[in-house]
Amino acid sequence: MLRQRIITGIIAAPIALACVFLLPTREFALFIGAVLTVAAWEWGNLAGLSSPIRYVYAAVIAASMAGIYFLPTLPILITSLFWWAIAFVLVVGYPKFDELWGNKAVIVVIGFVVLLPGFAALYALKQFPQSHFLICLLFFLIWGADIGAYFSGKAFGKAKLAPRVSPGKSWAGFFGGLASSVLIAMLMALYWGKPGLLTSEGLAYIAACAGIAVVSVLGDLTMSMFKRHRDIKDASNLLPGHGGFLDRIDSLLSASPVFALYLLFASWL
Repeated sequence: MLRQRIITGIIAAPIALACVFLLPTREFALFIGAVLTVAAWEWGNLAGLSSPIRYVYAAVIAASMAGIYFLPTLPILITSLFWWAIAFVLVVGYPKFDELWGNKAVIVVIGFVVLLPGFAALYALKQFPQSHFLICLLFFLIWGADIGAYFSGKAFGKAKLAPRVSPGKSWAGFFGGLASSVLIAMLMALYWGKPGLLTSEGLAYIAACAGIAVVSVLGDLTMSMFKRHRDIKDASNLLPGHGGFLDRIDSLLSASPVFALYLLFASWL
């Protein structure tokens, strides 16, 4: 399993980075839209939809993403922020509130609130003049949190972070991942030359990057909560060793809207 994960990661990461650097804005949006359409098909599995209906659901999500071109981005991102605040309560209280969100119709609606803001956020990031740096920073923060959590959790993880949702995650892993992301944020700022880390903007930047790492963990835990409710291990088996697309981008879907919101108001850009 570990070998499969490594091989898939070695293939997938360069493809993702190549799309960030090489694709123009419209083509990048099409790429992200294609990935999220597959993720929507997988979300249909989380909702317990039958196979034919899952394709219809994915098509509706794809059409909704196309409609985002004609909508202002800020309200979509703010809506996402409210959802992830609710998701935090649901994860902490799981399974206490599953009677509120556990039915098929509610999970179908939640899919829109998870997938569409993720698309809007990444499309917004691509439109920044510094888009290459910013999207790579987002990727590195998420990957750093994941890798740091894995190794620190392996070495020191005893106290569990959310045992009813994801028994493998520990507080040591959480703080190790957070430290890794903060270090990456500092190194990226030094490489880019801004913001100055000892300025008020720099401190806000570090705090925001730490927040992105925390929210990325929330996205992972939320997806685990839905899979546990559905009693499945992975959203699909499309990616050997990794499960499905949703299993790989859950953290990105939670972190990207928060990151985009921060950048819309960051004066150092």
